[in-house]
Amino acid sequence: MTEDPALAALRGDYQVPSAICLEQAGPELLAWVPGAEALVRAAAAGDGAPTEFAGRAPLGRLADARGAALIRSYRKGGLMRGLRGARFHGRLRPLDELVLHVALAAQDLPVVEALGCTIHGDRSGWTGRLLVREIAGARDLEAWLYGADVAGCDDPATVQASAGRAVRALHDAGVRHADLHPKNLLLVPSGGVRVIDLDRAQRGAAPLADGARLDNLARYRRAIEKHRGRGMPTGRLHERAFFAGYAGSEGAGAVLAARVQERLGSLKWRRMWWRAAGSWGTPKSGGRA
Repeated sequence: MTEDPALAALRGDYQVPSAICLEQAGPELLAWVPGAEALVRAAAAGDGAPTEFAGRAPLGRLADARGAALIRSYRKGGLMRGLRGARFHGRLRPLDELVLHVALAAQDLPVVEALGCTIHGDRSGWTGRLLVREIAGARDLEAWLYGADVAGCDDPATVQASAGRAVRALHDAGVRHADLHPKNLLLVPSGGVRVIDLDRAQRGAAPLADGARLDNLARYRRAIEKHRGRGMPTGRLHERAFFAGYAGSEGAGAVLAARVQERLGSLKWRRMWWRAAGSWGTPKSGGRA
């Protein structure tokens, strides 16, 4: 069957592979991988009970014969997130993210299974949702570091090294995460780590250059420091294990950690801002030494 010209043009613009189905239903654009059509249609219809998942904002949740699917709505961030809402203009980020997920999964890279997306568009902009397969028992690394349990994940050094390897795998594949921090590393039972929330991630044809890697890792290191001010008990041993996992050995990890710290520079002014904004010095309960 010949695809509608508008959808064919969209497929070309977003480099949507033939394995992803596209459908325009009035103002709603639907995209799904094989087997996920019913879930995507249900999400577009507004189905999906809200749930709290891995310490993140509430998500929608649907289920089919294969298990549960989580629905993440796109919302604007920053201090004004409550006022800026969920309406966007310009490029359709859910479709970009779905295409990236499918491409990375095809290379067996450490990401979750994306199922599809829905995008409602009109003259005032668009709103969107991404559906991914839920991994039972998984929690994000931030929640785990604050004390949440994940089956088979008891040794902090092993977990941190696994997180470092997951980030390295994406960097080697040319992916630069737009918001790399421990909440976007998903710890699954048995100790594996998946990199999640690839919204606005950029992928090049070659592995990331050193400068881009250091910038991304400095962002992660800055997020860790922010949480230390809130009571997260992650110390230098954890940090060394993360960088050793990324670099492949303890010695190379130590060199990398020093380069990241140099890239990061002083956090004096950031700490002052975190205190002023109330996001530092407000300890959370629990923790993992």
